[in-house]
Amino acid sequence: MGKMKGNMKGMKGKGKMKGGCKGHSKGMGKGHHGMHGMEEMEGQKEYSYLREVERGFDETVAKVKEELKREGFGVLSEVRVDTLFREKLGLEMEPYVILGACNPKFSSQLIGIDINSGTFLPCNIVVYVKDGKTHVGLLLPTRAMSITGNDELLKVASEVEEILKGVVDRV
Repeated sequence: MGKMKGNMKGMKGKGKMKGGCKGHSKGMGKGHHGMHGMEEMEGQKEYSYLREVERGFDETVAKVKEELKREGFGVLSEVRVDTLFREKLGLEMEPYVILGACNPKFSSQLIGIDINSGTFLPCNIVVYVKDGKTHVGLLLPTRAMSITGNDELLKVASEVEEILKGVVDRV
């Protein structure tokens, strides 16, 4: 893993994590919805699709699950990062969850094309609170799959991406 830059506000205790998103700390006023994956910044491709939502954390997590189910996706894993960091590292942070979403139809297509494409599954969606605001985002499947150079995989990833971006937009 490479070095991450920036600070995660809300982290307390020794071993504060560094992280963040280039371009979000300054110059991003209202009207910027945090839509990643639309352009390259500083020569680096963005890899996530992110937006701030009006709902609280728990309500947002429930809405994401509801919208995923509506699109035929199940949640195979749910990792409460804030709880994990508190228990294992003694760190405190605002609520943060990673949801591992899967649609068997698309997953079987991907694995049928390339058996090793299962290493990209499930699709990760995050919900977190930063500075009192709830955010929801996803790893762009086309960005992840682009490293394979396989156009068949990218076609399926593109379909999945459009569905999952719709989920994020409806939350």
